[in-house]
Amino acid sequence: MRTKLLIAIACLMGVCIGFGACVKGNDEGKTEVNISTYVTAFGIDTIYGKYYKFSIDQLNHVIFNADSLPIGADTLLNNIAIDTFSASGYITSGLLDSIVIVGNKADLTPAINKPGLTFKIISSDASRSQEYSLQINVHKEDPEAASWMRIAKLPTEFLAARSTDQKVLIKGDELFVLLRGDLLLKADISDESNYSWGIHNMAGLPADAMLHSTLSYADTLYLISASGDVYNSENGEVWQKNETLSGGVISLLAAFSDKLTAIRKVDGEQYYCLTSASTKGWTDGEHVQSGFPTKKVSSDVYLSSTGVERAILVGTPLKTDDRIVPWMTIDGDDWGAMTTDTEYYCPPFENPVVIYYNKFFYIWGNELDEMYESMGGLVWGKSVGKFQLPLEVSGHKQYAMTVDTSNFIWLLVIGDGDEDTQLWRGRLNKLNY
Repeated sequence: MRTKLLIAIACLMGVCIGFGACVKGNDEGKTEVNISTYVTAFGIDTIYGKYYKFSIDQLNHVIFNADSLPIGADTLLNNIAIDTFSASGYITSGLLDSIVIVGNKADLTPAINKPGLTFKIISSDASRSQEYSLQINVHKEDPEAASWMRIAKLPTEFLAARSTDQKVLIKGDELFVLLRGDLLLKADISDESNYSWGIHNMAGLPADAMLHSTLSYADTLYLISASGDVYNSENGEVWQKNETLSGGVISLLAAFSDKLTAIRKVDGEQYYCLTSASTKGWTDGEHVQSGFPTKKVSSDVYLSSTGVERAILVGTPLKTDDRIVPWMTIDGDDWGAMTTDTEYYCPPFENPVVIYYNKFFYIWGNELDEMYESMGGLVWGKSVGKFQLPLEVSGHKQYAMTVDTSNFIWLLVIGDGDEDTQLWRGRLNKLNY
């Protein structure tokens, strides 16, 4: 059954709006009028009380909304009024070219997420016509929630491993999952639809290598041992001791685009230090302040609103601490504690993880059953929104997390008992578009 859209004649004959009639003289002194057939405006009734702007692609003759309608709006489009439809000619629809009437309700569901409805603009003298397609974009997913997928078909010997020391991180287009000192899981993630996974042997690491300390800097992976030495690798498989950087290193802190920052002990004193392509070895900086976390730290480097690199860091709190205090820096040497005297702080999680995501800071901890968020890193509150981790990971005490350049969050959780280790990939739905 053919649906006939009844919408008003959008404009009077001969009226030109934007792309109007063009008048010119001919050789005989007579005047010719070239009537245009352009759509100049389109709009529908409110969706959940909000108007959505429609744009017009005059090259391809498509009417569309760049800002997608919210999830569930498709149920309203089967009987909704087109309250604006302006063109420089008659507006018709259907096989019989029925003239449409603005204000009447119509079924627009055939246009959801595809150019499924066609309108014809006929010039006032009926000498020409132009068809326009309508496409109404509607979110298929709640933009404020996250979609998660558990990665399957991973090596059994890797997933069955039990560990209290783990790391996931990005180097270029590769994802590295470090769970055991002898095996490495690696994947090319440049193609979101077809990840190529592989398990590789690792060689050259000492028995006291701390996998959780691994950072990627200058296309090289770095980690430290419990004895204070630094090891590096270009592919994650073959590691070697870095003699220049080894000795007294307590913690690797953050990897900026132009430097790697750490803490090392010199003559019994702890100093912030950094290394870069232009330096050999560590350059010592300021003394490490009291209260700065040095064990099982988690950091994230991000760009501020002014385009300046910054780092945020959290670490395992002391048993006497009543909160987690994040620390921030712009150079890796001058760190500042984000303390607050208010009640809006993050509680003392075990094994805390921090990321900067969608212009917010997030901290997870304990058994991944709570998440705290902050706009600026100072005032924190429990996240009660739709953006949450998958329910299946709640209760896990051992985990690691990172974010890739496509805004995917990669989450590794270590299973207990007979439960397998799990690797998840998730992304906030609004960042899909």
